[in-house]
Amino acid sequence: MLGKAAFIVIDSGFSRESISGLTKVLGICNLDDARFTIGAPFVDAEELNLFAGDPMKHGSIVLQRLRELDPDAPFVLIKAYGHDLRLIRTGWAHGRQVSPGWTEAYLWAVELCRRVGLPSVANCSFGGFTHASDGTGWESFQLGHATGAGRPGHVLVAAAGPGDGRAVHASWMTAAGDSTTVDVYQQETSQYNLWSALPGVDAWTLEVRKDGQVVGFFQGAGVPVNFWNNRQQLMFTVHGSGHFQFVLRRAGIAGGANRFDCWVVGGAGASFVNYVDPTLIAEPAVFPHVLAVGLCNGKYAPDQALPGRKPDVLLDGTGAISFRLPEVTAHVARLLSVNPRLDVERVRALIGKHPQ
Repeated sequence: MLGKAAFIVIDSGFSRESISGLTKVLGICNLDDARFTIGAPFVDAEELNLFAGDPMKHGSIVLQRLRELDPDAPFVLIKAYGHDLRLIRTGWAHGRQVSPGWTEAYLWAVELCRRVGLPSVANCSFGGFTHASDGTGWESFQLGHATGAGRPGHVLVAAAGPGDGRAVHASWMTAAGDSTTVDVYQQETSQYNLWSALPGVDAWTLEVRKDGQVVGFFQGAGVPVNFWNNRQQLMFTVHGSGHFQFVLRRAGIAGGANRFDCWVVGGAGASFVNYVDPTLIAEPAVFPHVLAVGLCNGKYAPDQALPGRKPDVLLDGTGAISFRLPEVTAHVARLLSVNPRLDVERVRALIGKHPQ
């Protein structure tokens, strides 16, 4: 239809100024009210005016940068942050999806591009540590329906994270019958994300202690198993400030050591004191079928400089990686416009670890 790859921009929103003069809009999605609008062939100016809004002033900068890099590109715009300024994820109730999140919006956008015969490249200048962060979480499962090895024409580019070396990821092994004590310091009430790598429901418990007193207690037997990766995930909040201990105990008297991971996902100044894992690449960049972009001077993983390791692309220079990402997104769009049969693996090989 248009002869070139479309940009799918998933972000905080888009101001009127950033949308002004934008004519090639295939569709818009406002996840805050789950509204999806398809252009015929393009979304009209009145719809775009009603859609406009970006309290975080983030997506607007990303969109303006992409327009500068490719003024004639078609767009699908997804406002993926709600009134509470949080990323909108898939809603669940009693094991069933009840509301769409950003991954459902992405799948809708890809299908929209397919209908008009266009390849696409998505720009995700956001990230977090909400799921397993090893490519087995729900959002990774969803993205795998549209992009990845052997799925040509649609590539998702994501920011690897700030790369500032924060100690917000801990990992450890605990054998049956043993316990592990993880020390953590927080400046204010914080939220944590614990994952058990054991298949099925395991007999483990987690105590949160402060000054020798138990201030939180969780049982693994009460944590459901996710159907997409057969793992348990526990999100929990620790109130107050100071030093805390997370005591993970496994029942039984036999069995090998098993891995547990914990991330800080909310709260300023929270960090682990021991069992610190230096690998910290944000979702969705960490997913295997996503092109992860970071900075050469960032700290994401000990093996980040090796070929085939995340981040997939390392850029020279400085600046917030979220606003550098469009440089790679636009380059991927040019590659797909020339050859829409490329999948993310071939795009990764063409760009290389250190592109010029």
